[in-house]
Amino acid sequence: MMYRETEHIKKEDLSLLAISSSSIHGRGVFLTRPTAKDTSIGILYYEVEEEMDEYLSPSLEEGFWHARGFITDGGKLDKRRMSVGEALIRCKGMAKCRGITFTDPEKLFSDPHGDLPSDKVDVEFKDKVRFGVDPENSWQSFIQHPDDNLAAVYFPLGCSSCLLPNPPPASLDPKLMLPCWPRYINHSCEPNTEVVKVSLEDGFVLPGVPWKKVVGAYRAVLLRDMDSEEELTLNYEELPSYMMRRVDGVEDCGGKLEG
Repeated sequence: MMYRETEHIKKEDLSLLAISSSSIHGRGVFLTRPTAKDTSIGILYYEVEEEMDEYLSPSLEEGFWHARGFITDGGKLDKRRMSVGEALIRCKGMAKCRGITFTDPEKLFSDPHGDLPSDKVDVEFKDKVRFGVDPENSWQSFIQHPDDNLAAVYFPLGCSSCLLPNPPPASLDPKLMLPCWPRYINHSCEPNTEVVKVSLEDGFVLPGVPWKKVVGAYRAVLLRDMDSEEELTLNYEELPSYMMRRVDGVEDCGGKLEG
């Protein structure tokens, strides 16, 4: 089923690719035949616009928005027990801080339009603003620049990280992993593949998630002529900010992958 979905929706030639053990990390994506520069390998993922109006509100604190949830992505720059007001001042003074997140089991900070209580909480300082919604309202966050409301969706949907772990189980047949090849391209500071954003036709929807607003897609395109059995690599630091996260063992090419 995953093969049929991939061929129909993404129009990819999966015979061009193979999943095999990599000298870089775990398993990687390899070419099965010589391929010319500028060839589009296929779509890495679709870019969707998240609707967060119910959970995101302007705050009385200048420069910050209140988010009912926890900041999921980005490195933890620091963690301190202090009042939220003090934490916001400190965040403004930190070069890489884009938000703070903390638990609020008593919901003291749940009103985005109220004055901030002086209670001290355990605050995490984060360098990204992507946040996960907390229906129980027991996590609160204050974030800067909430225009970063984009997210990535892999297709087929079974390739999502919650269903297909990376690295995959050693027992998993590489042929079954092939439709999910975007999950297994390894990182390099001297990549042979680049990420190129492409537009989609009006009204495009992804099967299985028709409610998600798809605003674009990213393709993998070869930067040079490549031989059969060469491994594809990307520079992770060139991915959009919502995809950026620290991965143990990943080479740092310029300071964007801090943990």
